[in-house]
Parts: sequence; structure tokens; C-alpha cells
Amino acid sequence: MSTGTGFGTGALNLNQAMIAQITEGMDVVDTSGEHIGKVTDLRVGDPDGIDVGGGEARNASEGIAMAFGGHREPNVPQPLVGRILRQGYIKIDDKRHLRKDHHHYATAEQIASVDGKTVRLAVAVGDLIPSLDN
Repeated sequence: MSTGTGFGTGALNLNQAMIAQITEGMDVVDTSGEHIGKVTDLRVGDPDGIDVGGGEARNASEGIAMAFGGHREPNVPQPLVGRILRQGYIKIDDKRHLRKDHHHYATAEQIASVDGKTVRLAVAVGDLIPSLDN
């Protein structure tokens, strides 16, 4: 899980507050009720944050992971990185596929509710942002 909570100078907005209730391993369903998979990473987000862009690591553990062929999160096309980090996101391991590296990102705005151990999305799985590792 990302270590930065991304809390800005103000109070959490509704979308950020929902992400703050989410933990890794929670089930994720889309707007039709289809089970997509489980949360594997998340970040609350910082609306006042700047676009971090670039390829440098943000902390020591991320630097080590990148040195061994890993990637930084979120692993999306560069033009989307800043927006997703500002809004906050969850990374979903898509269990509908046999591949272990099929992931999607849902922004805070795409999360409808958090109910028990289930994250319910306000969009269909096709509207999610695919990971570059897909």
C-alpha cells in the first residue's frame, strides 16, 4: 500500500473519506454488481498536491522496487498520473482474468460506497483506467 496518505491542508472531502475507509484485500464490485477483484493498493489523494511526474522514486522502498524492475504507482500513462494522485485511487487486481498482472485503477470519484468489506463502484469495469502492466 502507498505510505503517503496525501492529506492536504484542509479536511478530507467525501471521496477521500471513502478511500480512507478502504483496506487492501477488500472486494470490489462495479455498478452492475459484478465482482471485479480485490484492492491491492490505494492512496487517499491530495487535491492541493502537485503533479509529481518524472521517473524518480518518491521514497527508499519505491527506489529499491524500481531497481529490481518494479514500477511506481500509479502505473498509468504519464498524462494521468498527476490527476489520479490528486484525486486518490484504488488499484484493483482483476480476478476475472487468469493472469496475475491484470489491474485497473478507480479514482476516488468512481467509488460509490464502501459497505463492510466491499467497495462498490459508480462505474462499469470498462470505464476504469487500465494499468500499463495489462
